Amino acid sequence: MYKNMQHFLPPVPKYLVIIGVLICILDGCTSKETKPVEGLKVPEGFSIENAADSGLVSYPIFAGFDNNGRLFTYESNGTTTSTEDVLKNPIFQIRILEDENGDGIFDKSTVFADNIPYAMGGAFYNGSLYVAAPPDLIRFKDTNDDGVADEREVILSGWTLNHNAATLSGPYMGPDGWLYLTDARRGFDIVTKEGDTLKGKGARIWRCLPDGSKLESIAGGGFDNSIELAFMPSGETIGTMTYFTDPQGGFRDALMHWVEGGVYPKPNQVIEDDKLILTGDLMPVMTKMARIAPSGLMRYRDNAMGETYRDNLFSAQFNTGKIMRHIVLANGATYTTQDASFMESDNSDVHPTDVLQDADGSLLVINTGGWFIAGCPLSVVAKTDVKGAIYRIRKDKAPKTNDPWGRNIEYAKLDNTDLIHYLSNQRFPVRDKAVEEIIQRKNSIVKDLAKAVPQIKDNEYRAAAIFAAYRIGTSQALQIVRNALEDSSSVIRVAAARALGMAKDKSSVNKLSRLVVNDKAPVQRQSAIALEQIGDTAAVPALINAAANANDRFVEHTVIHALIVLKNSIPLEAALQHPSPAVRRASLIALDQMQDNPLQKSQVYPFLFGKDSVLKETGIWVTMHHPQWGDLVAAFLKTALTQTDFSKQEHKSINNLMSRFSNDSRVQGLITSALLQRESIHKKIFLLDVMAGSPVKNFPDGWLQLLKKMLLDDSNIELQSRILNLVQLRDIKSFDKILEGIANNTKMDQSFRLKALGVIINKNKILPDNQFKILVQSIDASNKSIVRQQAARILSNANLSNAQLNVLAKDILPVADAYLVPELVMSFKSDSSENTGLAMIASLKKIQTKLDNLPLKDFEKFITNYPANVQTQAQALIAFLKEQQKERIQQLERLASSLQKGDVDEGRRLFFGKATCFTCHAVENEGGDFGPDLTNIGEIRARHDILEAIVYPGVSFAREYETVKITTRGNVFTGIITAQTTDVITISTGPSAKTQIQRSDIVAMEQENTSMMPSGLNKILTAEELSNLVAYLESLPDGLGAIKKH
Repeated sequence: MYKNMQHFLPPVPKYLVIIGVLICILDGCTSKETKPVEGLKVPEGFSIENAADSGLVSYPIFAGFDNNGRLFTYESNGTTTSTEDVLKNPIFQIRILEDENGDGIFDKSTVFADNIPYAMGGAFYNGSLYVAAPPDLIRFKDTNDDGVADEREVILSGWTLNHNAATLSGPYMGPDGWLYLTDARRGFDIVTKEGDTLKGKGARIWRCLPDGSKLESIAGGGFDNSIELAFMPSGETIGTMTYFTDPQGGFRDALMHWVEGGVYPKPNQVIEDDKLILTGDLMPVMTKMARIAPSGLMRYRDNAMGETYRDNLFSAQFNTGKIMRHIVLANGATYTTQDASFMESDNSDVHPTDVLQDADGSLLVINTGGWFIAGCPLSVVAKTDVKGAIYRIRKDKAPKTNDPWGRNIEYAKLDNTDLIHYLSNQRFPVRDKAVEEIIQRKNSIVKDLAKAVPQIKDNEYRAAAIFAAYRIGTSQALQIVRNALEDSSSVIRVAAARALGMAKDKSSVNKLSRLVVNDKAPVQRQSAIALEQIGDTAAVPALINAAANANDRFVEHTVIHALIVLKNSIPLEAALQHPSPAVRRASLIALDQMQDNPLQKSQVYPFLFGKDSVLKETGIWVTMHHPQWGDLVAAFLKTALTQTDFSKQEHKSINNLMSRFSNDSRVQGLITSALLQRESIHKKIFLLDVMAGSPVKNFPDGWLQLLKKMLLDDSNIELQSRILNLVQLRDIKSFDKILEGIANNTKMDQSFRLKALGVIINKNKILPDNQFKILVQSIDASNKSIVRQQAARILSNANLSNAQLNVLAKDILPVADAYLVPELVMSFKSDSSENTGLAMIASLKKIQTKLDNLPLKDFEKFITNYPANVQTQAQALIAFLKEQQKERIQQLERLASSLQKGDVDEGRRLFFGKATCFTCHAVENEGGDFGPDLTNIGEIRARHDILEAIVYPGVSFAREYETVKITTRGNVFTGIITAQTTDVITISTGPSAKTQIQRSDIVAMEQENTSMMPSGLNKILTAEELSNLVAYLESLPDGLGAIKKH
């Protein structure tokens, strides 16, 4: 039974593998033979079959139907090339698949269009196919009905293509008749149909009319990528996206409710650079997900699979091979979901990228195959022989739908009454066609539509009629929409408010002004948006009153955003004295974000120095946007720093405020004074964190002298370690002698001494003999494994002398434990001495059984530095290593079969103890951040993958943690990039070891093929211990709350 399946509302399903599947045969063959879909699992009561295999499609990514059931697939040619190559040699294509005999298996294939840079989905509307093909939005049309496009028109252009598929996607036709597109944080420079220029760096959700006019951004932020959209009956926009956060706490990706004006996480400099309007904190996430690389999304639009499936969302997950079912539940002005797997695969080459509903109620799943390796995926080797497929999931014993696409209905010949009747048809393609015909009839059908709308019982069908009236757009038609503001269903009132806002209907301002103050949260939200879109400042008093009741973040956001855009500052300044704290907060934010910013410093003072914690946070947030208010900040911090401790929120906000204003000498003085006081260790660490985040390039002398004193005099090892981290991060030169003193002090903690030595080596690669001796002693087997790893890492980062390398080659390598060998061998990477090289090769030949984790590519690369004799001697060793690597799969299988039933509790002890995993990895925010967060690793990686990552970490590693080598004018840094700004790159060279590098100092930057995770950690564990560790990792995240036996 799948995890979380108990959250389903229907009876708990059991899973089975469905066999007996039909094969698609090309070239007119009418007979179909059965073939199982191996490794795919769906709930009991459902069947899965091939709808199109690799004989009919190749590397499909997205798909969508036209209005008669032909399936358009958007396909790659199976190669992953650079962005430049894709633009020079466009290789994507669009194919039409047809099921000519209606058996559910496609049997005809036609290439509709080719030579497309990147076909990222499309929408068929009014005889044309609209396709996101970045940098363009293109309209294709087949004018002679031969299945091949003969018209190709660029509607809009200016988005940025990226070959990793984090780029423009869509479009998706909304119920309001607009085309919606999703975008990534790649930048755009667009000239609109109206001649305006839209330029920015951040991610966006866009919409425009089908002719490309009225292009606008409806939401944006610092997230990496948004992919597909689905629309709720009332028009709300839900989408898949990646990176609402850098991986932490088990999360990275999400389902998001995109609302107009929303700025969404993650935090990124582009939000400030693009001058996006903020209404407080970034918008909330709807459904948090792990690193699963979500892609396609759909809403189930009828009851064919059962009443409980209607309005469910289904999403495709590339990394996990799953189709997820999301039961959508109202949550204030937004939604939440209950989630469970609907399709799973035990085949690692199954990568779903889209899921969509066919007219008969079955689901089509797009499996793109094994070609894509350029983005979020965990795979590192392209498998072009795995060309993908399309699967169909059916409900067993579901009643057959006659004419599911409504091809036999002559819509144009129907009278108005009969046509409107089809708005309530259970076949969603029939309803959609009826809507389009109604719009074509314009005013001639409005009277009949007005009479019929109140009689339509189903909310979704009634909402569709409301959107049809909006799209007709005449005054008489809009009266139908205005009347719907009084509908008994909030779904309809939301749809009506949405439509009237987009119509900019001034006649509805009074009604909307009442609804924004007194209605359900979703209606308040959409009414505020509509009032902003209409643009009548007469709505400002109502919006101010609405702020008093805005207990929902989405309502609060839309009310504040409307107040900002309407730009009427006088009533807002008066509202700063309003009895309601919520009104005062909304008014302050609106004044701060309003164009030309009328806010005065004196108006913020009561917020900073008042007792209300929420208003104080608002005051801090606003003050951050005014760098000229240093005196106000200094006065506030002088009081704030007298607190004995901060709440979690205060810690974050005051840290940000102090860092932002740390160039101010008054703030610098306050930090110095606070560190001199007898503050708690937590308070001092907080102040060190402020220094770390400070934009100050050269620390003031007062800070430096104080840090030196604290490093030498303080007895708290945690505080001293934080200071060392700060010295390395900011590359502070004046600490070298102090660091040498710590490294040579045998009375100090050994790990702390090595940490100091690591900071020295990070700045000066030459290692004196006395410090080399310290490292050699630390590698000895009498030390803890964490100390030995630390010493080996420092040695590999240093430029050792020939004499030192000879000691390593002759004395250390022959007796080194297997898990230390890779780091020790990499100590020779810059050497070219024949004698040293021969000694190293001779020692490695003696310990061949310990070399299965040696990074072969790196070894082969640096061996070429040596004379020919050394290279010749190395060939036999290299050949052995290559043979050994071929056997890795068998070795892993043998290791996996040797695992026992592990104890999760003991595995957790190992994770945070002997196995030292915690130094690099976190679980539930406990542990390090050098490697990937593992909070839910058991949910997204199979046992084989987990074991492989422990034993052979270089074979597969998370895309966020690629190893990079940065060469500056005086140094070389190898590690993981953790942060970037326009001026500075922060690289992490080891656990708690970060360095900031000015971009202007960088000579070269290249990606390395080696994981920074130490290899062979299994060698320090017994079989029982490895079993326990794997059991713990497999149990996550469930194992966090309940310790259990596996």
